[in-house]
Amino acid sequence: MRGQAAAPGALWILGALLLLLLLLLGCQTRAATGADVGPGATEPCATLVQGKFFGYFSAAAVFPANASRCSWTLRNPDPRRYTLYMKVAKAPACSGPARVHTYQFDSFLESTRTYLGMESFDEVLRLCDPSAPLAFLQASKQFLQMQHQWPPRDADPGPQAGPPSLSDDFSVEYLVVGNRNPSRAACQMLCRWLDACLAGSRSSHPCGIMQTPCACLGGDAGDPASGSLVPRGDVCLRDGVAGGPENCLTSLTQDRGGDGAAGGWKLWSLWGECTRDCGGGLQTRTRTCLPAPGVEGGGCEGVLEEGRLCNRKACGPAGRTNSRSQSLRSTDARRREELGDELQQFGFPAPQTGDPAAEEWSPWSVCSSTCGEGWQTRTRFCVSSSYSTQCSGPLREQRLCNNSAVCPVHGAWDEWSPWSLCSSTCGRGFRDRTRTCRPPQFGGNPCEGPEKQTKFCNIALCPVDGNWNEWSSWSTCSASCSQGRQQRTRECNGPSYGGAECQGHWVETRDCFLQQCPVDGKWQAWASWGGCSVTCGGGTQRRERACLGPFFGGVACQGPQDEYRQCSAQRCPEPHEICDEDSFGAVVWKETPAGEVAAVRCPRNATGLILRRCELDEEGIAHWEPPTYIRCVSIDYRNIQMMTREHLAKAQRGLPGEGVSEVIQTLVEISQDGASYSGDLLSTIDVLRNMTEIFRRAYYSPTPGDAQNFVQIISNLLAEENRDKWEEAQLMGPNAKELFRLVEDFVDVIGFRMKDLRDAYQVTDNLVLSIHKLPASGATDISFPMKGWRATGDWAKVPEDRVTVSKSVFSTGLAEADDSSVFVVGTVLYRNLGSFLALQRNTTVLNSKVISVTVKPPPRSLLTPLEIEFAHMYNGTTNQTCILWDETDVPSSPAPPQLGPWSWRGCRTVPLDALRTRCLCDRLSTFAILAQLSADASMEKVAVPSVTLIVGCGVSSLTLLLLIIIYVSVWRYIRSERSVILINFCLSIISSNALILIGQTQTRNKVVCTLVAAFLHFFFLSSFCWVLTEAWQSYMAVTGRLRNRLIRKRFLCLGWGLPALVVAISVGFTKARGYSTMHYCWLSLEGGLLYAFVGPAAAVVLGFAVELLRGAAAAGADLDVGRARCHRPPVGPLPDPLRRLRLAGGLRHRHGALHPAQRGGLARAPGRPQREGSGRSRVGRGGRPGADAPAGLPGTVLC
Repeated sequence: MRGQAAAPGALWILGALLLLLLLLLGCQTRAATGADVGPGATEPCATLVQGKFFGYFSAAAVFPANASRCSWTLRNPDPRRYTLYMKVAKAPACSGPARVHTYQFDSFLESTRTYLGMESFDEVLRLCDPSAPLAFLQASKQFLQMQHQWPPRDADPGPQAGPPSLSDDFSVEYLVVGNRNPSRAACQMLCRWLDACLAGSRSSHPCGIMQTPCACLGGDAGDPASGSLVPRGDVCLRDGVAGGPENCLTSLTQDRGGDGAAGGWKLWSLWGECTRDCGGGLQTRTRTCLPAPGVEGGGCEGVLEEGRLCNRKACGPAGRTNSRSQSLRSTDARRREELGDELQQFGFPAPQTGDPAAEEWSPWSVCSSTCGEGWQTRTRFCVSSSYSTQCSGPLREQRLCNNSAVCPVHGAWDEWSPWSLCSSTCGRGFRDRTRTCRPPQFGGNPCEGPEKQTKFCNIALCPVDGNWNEWSSWSTCSASCSQGRQQRTRECNGPSYGGAECQGHWVETRDCFLQQCPVDGKWQAWASWGGCSVTCGGGTQRRERACLGPFFGGVACQGPQDEYRQCSAQRCPEPHEICDEDSFGAVVWKETPAGEVAAVRCPRNATGLILRRCELDEEGIAHWEPPTYIRCVSIDYRNIQMMTREHLAKAQRGLPGEGVSEVIQTLVEISQDGASYSGDLLSTIDVLRNMTEIFRRAYYSPTPGDAQNFVQIISNLLAEENRDKWEEAQLMGPNAKELFRLVEDFVDVIGFRMKDLRDAYQVTDNLVLSIHKLPASGATDISFPMKGWRATGDWAKVPEDRVTVSKSVFSTGLAEADDSSVFVVGTVLYRNLGSFLALQRNTTVLNSKVISVTVKPPPRSLLTPLEIEFAHMYNGTTNQTCILWDETDVPSSPAPPQLGPWSWRGCRTVPLDALRTRCLCDRLSTFAILAQLSADASMEKVAVPSVTLIVGCGVSSLTLLLLIIIYVSVWRYIRSERSVILINFCLSIISSNALILIGQTQTRNKVVCTLVAAFLHFFFLSSFCWVLTEAWQSYMAVTGRLRNRLIRKRFLCLGWGLPALVVAISVGFTKARGYSTMHYCWLSLEGGLLYAFVGPAAAVVLGFAVELLRGAAAAGADLDVGRARCHRPPVGPLPDPLRRLRLAGGLRHRHGALHPAQRGGLARAPGRPQREGSGRSRVGRGGRPGADAPAGLPGTVLC
């Protein structure tokens, strides 16, 4: 049986010899040279190991003492398939701080000497920590490197540090293990490393092996992500389970006996084969004792051989035990494997057969256990020499032996708890597990081994910030003399895994100075030319330059120091060719020759220069032209212009546009007061152009209020009071093309940048803007104005001009139109722009308003012509021609030069009637009608009242004037309140007629026209009020109220005071805006100012009707009283007092009312009515009352 057990031992020894051979090969790797990695590329003792799966080296061999910088690098064949493991046996003592650094990295860039993905293992190994003699680590990157650096010999002038002593030496074993299906030898060694790593782990020194691909039961269960690896047949076993590290090969250090104990038990041999295949068998193993010197008994305690049951599964149905053959046995290695069937019954021997060929049994051995139940064994040998005689029966027997002593129960560990969670979510953390010891009994030994195990863990890679490499050497000086510059650079190592970049500069510069350089003399720039020696007739100018240097032996400047040139070559002007000093517009203009321009500063409320040219007339006499203010900009406009430019600069930098709406609103308020100078117009156009650029930016979206203010500003620019500024701007600055381009860009920006835009209409005093946004699919014809047009301006309420854009335009707008494509159509009707364009000549005139049509994106061509109908502005014109604005058109010889950018090409004229013309155009632009003036037509548009108006107002005024003259001539006979009212009424009508005729000729003069409109408002209201006064006076006369001064003052207040109050309130609230328009000096229909006349006039008419009704009612009452008197019987002659009272009745007709005392006397007379009708009663000479009184007059009794 002992020979049988020797076979596994021989295999174990053979495996140990193979590993020892690998160890010897690994020791030679320090001499292998390969691709240099990292700093080892320039080190004399750099070692690269690649293609090796196991090896060993010592620090003294790899890091020699005579080298200041050495490195050892292990290369992973494939980090996705293999993992690197390292075991370090530390030195017993460390003489100083550890100078060996261990780290792993992905790659090394030799050009920049940069490590990629570097991770240090100094915290894991702790080479100078003697509390843990062994250290382990696990690396998963491309390279694993240990670098040892000793201080240079000349670094310290003090005592030199000697070479490292043997106490600083340490040994390293490395292992490359496959992540899938690792080999048996690798798993055996890795499992033993894991057991040793976990056994020596604690909180201050965790185990560096985080996971293994092997199923090591004593350590970790492998990588949970990959699952438990099922071992193959060559994986070491314990209790029939894969991965028992105590069954695997020992460490090379133990095999060499380097670090092992001097004496004691050697490791158990492998378990032998089971004696039976089923039904329960027996396995045995043995171990050897190495005697310790000076220890009695060799220092070994325990048994040399131990056994265990195996194959306990039941046998087949037949009950056969399938025991091994009972043939003749000898003392070979198989005797340990052959047992009798009796052994399967737990040691009870079978009956003896009495075989004479077998020897006698040996004595029973000592009980295997000194306490508790044990086993005794005896053997025998077959000594038959005859081949025909065979021994029968077992050669070995066992029996139970009891011992009365109670066996001590040693302490036993419970199962390990699961590993805890990693202490860090990224980078290197810690995890641990614990186990509980069941306490010993009956004097048993306590539990051996650690209660807690700790190991490193790494869930994810932490961001690694970049760190700078060392500075390079300073470069050579950039200059060989004088001041130069030197620089040095450094490279940033990293960052990795999302870490931060290196902080600081990658380059440093410093000044360097070698010697002074010779500096040659250098000419400075020429100074400005001096004044001309003469102002005309030919003179000279001189300028000079200075030489700087030379210095330090340089060369002097070459060339002249000054130079001359001719000047003022023109002939001297004659005295009549010089404009004399002139004072114009509070500015003194100095003498200026003809052909030159004089300039003075603008007034204090503006910036810039006023320009005035001196020119020669046809006779050659110099004269001043009117000054131009094209370069003068008011302070308010200049401030708006600067603010807009600041907002545009912010928009170009991507900043939000805050305050843009306030700027536009401010410009609206400023422009409503009109432009002071022509430069204000150009400044406003520049502001609006910058606004469109701001609107184009993605950081600001225009609002409807911005669009409305934008259009209002353009309308304010086109106001009639700015006509002279426009004419000046047309002569000296840009023409109307800037305005057309501005409006076209505005339509484009509003159409595509304003949110939720569908249709937009804007009606102002001087233009109408229409914007439509519609999809390319399903588009319809666009008409201007659209149905349901409701304009507020009087000039736009009944539009006479029409535009039709065919839907075919939208089918050719884009190269690749789809359902999501949209078009923006803009139409602009300018009210008075035509009069600003100065197209009127001796025989031609612009005979319509100006209309602009734009489509964005622009179509390639118009399949259907654009239809525009114009209403003529002047009568008596001929040869109506459609023209369009085309700056690219170069007119041929037949084209009139005065048209400028206007052209008739592209439009066809279709006359409709004497007052309308239709234009059919094949392009989008700005359109108008050009007409020929007739011979008798006026060249200028002079506002002259029509003949009908002159005749009507003249006849009315003359008739009223004649009536006043008649009243004045007979005033002493007809003097009364009614006559006063009539004369005042005539004066108000005559004044109104005169103001109407004056206002027709003053439409261009804003101030005069405003005054005419205000006074016309007053006199018209006064005419109505005097009519109401007449009705009031008639009512008072009927009611019999007497005359007094209070009533007369009331008449004057009503006739003149009430109209004056209404006009004053209207002017105060509106600030005179709305008084006068472009075509007439009357109230504007916009803004509701017209109700300041219509409302009071309607109130007067209503009051007039009320007074007439009241007067008629009073007169009817007096008529009933007179009829009652006709039927009263005669009473005889009136008493004398009553006759005198009747005579006093004549006062009623003359003065319109009775004296209060008289009315009271009549009221107190018995049988008389309280009031009598007004009128006059005459008494004849014969004393008969009513003899001469007119029939039907009150105060007389007639039948």
